[in-house]
Amino acid sequence: MSNRGRLAPPISPGHVLRTRILRDTNITQEELAEAIGVSRFSINQVMNGRRAVTAEMALRLAHATSTTPEFWLNLQRDVDLYNAHLKIGAELKKLTVVRKPKSEDELFAK
Repeated sequence: MSNRGRLAPPISPGHVLRTRILRDTNITQEELAEAIGVSRFSINQVMNGRRAVTAEMALRLAHATSTTPEFWLNLQRDVDLYNAHLKIGAELKKLTVVRKPKSEDELFAK
């Protein structure tokens, strides 16, 4: 089966937590959870893709990992869009376009 025309799966927040945060800093899920004031279960759920990174979680992770909330939310957004595309991608092709694309000049004309 060919992957031609398919989007590559994005890097998930959980993957980053597992491979860049916990492994590189040599801390446990329990220690990270304690550091950011959430349960180990919450961290485990994010790491295994069963819970999305919310704005609140992004703020907590950013503070503890010297990153930005946008970093964590962008990772989550990419996962969400990828999953939505898998779910309804074929349906999108059947939808009616109600507005044709415009040039930059048309978009930003006063």
